[in-house]
Amino acid sequence: MNKWVIYGGGGHARVIADTIKLNQDQVANFFDDNQDLKQLAGRPVTAYHENHAPEAKMIIGIGNNKIRKAISQYIVHEFGVLIHPDATVSDDVLVGEGTVILAGAVIQSGAIIGKHVVINANVTIDHDGIIGDFCSIYPNSYIGGAAKIGAGVTVEACTSIPRLATIASVFDIMEPDLF
Repeated sequence: MNKWVIYGGGGHARVIADTIKLNQDQVANFFDDNQDLKQLAGRPVTAYHENHAPEAKMIIGIGNNKIRKAISQYIVHEFGVLIHPDATVSDDVLVGEGTVILAGAVIQSGAIIGKHVVINANVTIDHDGIIGDFCSIYPNSYIGGAAKIGAGVTVEACTSIPRLATIASVFDIMEPDLF
């Protein structure tokens, strides 16, 4: 059984907590900057502290790409990768730290998923697709074969990105390994 901590106190954090439980792991604590929030999903919510459950892996449970990026830059905990048991991920897919892949997602052979990406429910990423760091791919979206999605991009629900398409990064940085 793995122990996890989640940074965030909203709906996305609760979805992540459910995924952790479905993987038969344990949520040790939630961290959030909202001092009025004391408990979530039966667990305490506190301000972030590097010494709280230092052995636990961290997932940032915040859907906003820019906020997720900012938080990731000062976290001391090791980031994990969280994959829902009902997701299908090919064995040769590369998945960056801090990434969450939710229920019903299908990620085909040769895909590369960056760091701190949210792959929501029922998303399909076809073969050789590339998703940059800090992206959010909303439910029921399709990313075509060999498409490239730059860092920080949000793909809205039910969107279809054609094969070989390129969507530029919304951040000032580009990932040299991806583009």
